Amino acid sequence: MSANPVRSNCARPHRCSLDTRLAAMARSPLTRDLTPEQHRAFDHHVSSWSWGVDDPIQVAGEEVDGSYLLVAGRARITRDTADGRQITVDIAAPGDIIGPLQTHSARAADSAWAMETTCGLFLPAAALGSVVTDYPAVGLAIIRLQQERLAQGRNREIAQATATVEERVAATLIHLDRKLGQTRRDGSRLLQVRLRRDDIAGMSGTTVESASRVLARMKKSGVIDSGREWTAITDHDALETLVPRS
Repeated sequence: MSANPVRSNCARPHRCSLDTRLAAMARSPLTRDLTPEQHRAFDHHVSSWSWGVDDPIQVAGEEVDGSYLLVAGRARITRDTADGRQITVDIAAPGDIIGPLQTHSARAADSAWAMETTCGLFLPAAALGSVVTDYPAVGLAIIRLQQERLAQGRNREIAQATATVEERVAATLIHLDRKLGQTRRDGSRLLQVRLRRDDIAGMSGTTVESASRVLARMKKSGVIDSGREWTAITDHDALETLVPRS
């Protein structure tokens, strides 16, 4: 059995350094249009939080009074189904926003769980109005993020009704590669996250058994390589051909 090639993270929660926080702001869609000076000013509006493996960042149904900008680590975003199951709907990476971007408290639609040592910046809902006033670029970014979330939800529903399991799994791997892919010496793209089969199944809107069969075929044909909690894309062009075209 091959060793898991996904990079290990430190084991203990800790506060993120200023340099780490500023780097996350520079790449986050919420704050990347701000200047470096504005990033430093924005830092005064947020507080730093950290979590250990499997710690809850937010829990669906609970009242939350702000959102988190993920700075380091990975978080599994899950949703409860009508039949009592919990499915993965996305993997959050540094720069992503967890929680509702609103000026008042709201119930969390999804849960978020730290997959490794993770830290984030908490922006209180009560401060969001003044932040948007001070930094109009943040207001525009929030509009774009809300539009993207709506589009993703709509595309997920359409894919569920019209795309095959293979197409949905391929689209999930492409999505994760864009967010988490790291090029290795052999040219393959390692998804830099401890990824379970049920994560891929949930994000693809299918069962673990169906996702596993598709992934096994992809591995046999040389499109991917994989092991326990890791996946690498070995033939990106072949994978792209499996993604349905809109």
